[in-house]
Amino acid sequence: MRQIKGLSFVEVQPKNIREIVEIHNSNVRGQNVSPHSGFLLAKTTEVEIQQNLNQGTNKYFVAVNLSGEVLGFLALAKPKISNDFLNQIIWQDDSCKDKILSVRHIYIKVVAIKLDYQSRGIGQFMYESLYEKFPNSFISAFIVSKPLCNERSLKFHEKQGFQQVGIWQQKQFLDLYNYESVLMFKEI
Repeated sequence: MRQIKGLSFVEVQPKNIREIVEIHNSNVRGQNVSPHSGFLLAKTTEVEIQQNLNQGTNKYFVAVNLSGEVLGFLALAKPKISNDFLNQIIWQDDSCKDKILSVRHIYIKVVAIKLDYQSRGIGQFMYESLYEKFPNSFISAFIVSKPLCNERSLKFHEKQGFQQVGIWQQKQFLDLYNYESVLMFKEI
């Protein structure tokens, strides 16, 4: 595993929620995000994250330095995926359908790094820590590809060994028309 001196990968603590919201919202498209950086589609709130934690719908992990500063986070979900949803996906490799329905499936809902710390290996550190924490898992992520493309995230996931296995299209998703996202998949 890639080690970054003084960095730990731990489950979120209540004291980290405000920093997660700040990191998340600073990475939302249209904010201070460069066209060459990755981006998130919509803002979040402390209330939303706390509700996700209370309901058990998401699990959050943070990369923290020795002083306790959160430098990045992952929001994970173990979604109950219906066959109806799977049938909406245009599959390039449907051999992973059963794996996505498995209890070993983990969905990466959000990955975000503090803007000043991007391109320093923190994302890779978090993913490698995730693989170590959840061995023998099936991991997936959706990455927007139309009408705007999160090219940096696509390249990052490919570098991490994820494969493009399908595409999900919607006439409208949030405020985006003719929406398309790529389903990326990796078996640990």
